[in-house]
Amino acid sequence: MYCKDFSGKFIYVNSNVMAMREIKIVLPDLEDVVPEEFMQHMLNATKEILLAMRTLIDSGLDKIEAVEEIAKAKKEIKKIEIE
Repeated sequence: MYCKDFSGKFIYVNSNVMAMREIKIVLPDLEDVVPEEFMQHMLNATKEILLAMRTLIDSGLDKIEAVEEIAKAKKEIKKIEIE
């Protein structure tokens, strides 16, 4: 006998060994369980985390640009011969 596994693929199951039954679990919507104020706080916290990450990325980019400018300035220094 062929049955669907949890991923949706059909697998062969010996009917003498195992009988499968389907169980459905109905869960309430998140909005029905969690207060709206909590959802707003979580949204604000997520935004703050993303802003903090942006700050880290911007800081890293600024440091890379500073190193690039120093490297460029070192290349521009040339030896001048005086007669």
